[in-house]
Amino acid sequence: MLYELRGVTREFKGRKVLDLPHLAIESGKIYSLIGPNGAGKTRLLNILAFLDRPTAGEIDFCGKQVTSSKQGLLALRRRVVLVDQYPILFTGPVWKNVEFGLKVRGVARQERSDRVHEVLSLVGMEDFFKAAAEKLSGGETKRVALAMALAVRPEVLLCDEPCANVDEENQKIIIQILDRINREQSASIIFSTHYLAQGRSLAHDELHLEHGRLCVKSEQSQGQVLPVN
Repeated sequence: MLYELRGVTREFKGRKVLDLPHLAIESGKIYSLIGPNGAGKTRLLNILAFLDRPTAGEIDFCGKQVTSSKQGLLALRRRVVLVDQYPILFTGPVWKNVEFGLKVRGVARQERSDRVHEVLSLVGMEDFFKAAAEKLSGGETKRVALAMALAVRPEVLLCDEPCANVDEENQKIIIQILDRINREQSASIIFSTHYLAQGRSLAHDELHLEHGRLCVKSEQSQGQVLPVN
């Protein structure tokens, strides 16, 4: 099992924004995280990325309980990468943005160069190698952000609304990229989305959030989303 959450809650300003009695996520699969604004999707992704801590509860990752030690969390953050809904690139050429995470991890220069070319080709941005990152369109920025994430070869890729606020062509490209890296690299992927049909066409499974709680689809209720007790 990739993740197992037991009794996880998250409070913010005195309000419970996540309440997850149990959640199990399998490795090697693509999950879509669906729910309205304010449902807790981004908060859950941040917890799964080990960038935020639950108020209560336990989390297992790859069969081991996650602790709050700085060293342990740093090690986990090298295995799991979150691509933000509104990624911010550094001023300068695209290739330097993609290389940054590799330099931080101490990857040798030649390997850094090889990986930068590899992932820019993967996301169809190789022609933008020397382009100014700050002048890219929204869709191009998201594809470079994906390249930055993939360059460090994470075991788990989390994406917050990867297709939001981009044109239809870039949406299709991003979906194809996610599908490809799951098939070819066995990467586990969890992405939030408002595009239900798009999520269902890509994901192996769906997670529905309503008011911070997991829900299930009920055939008897003709598609109504019901809370999980």
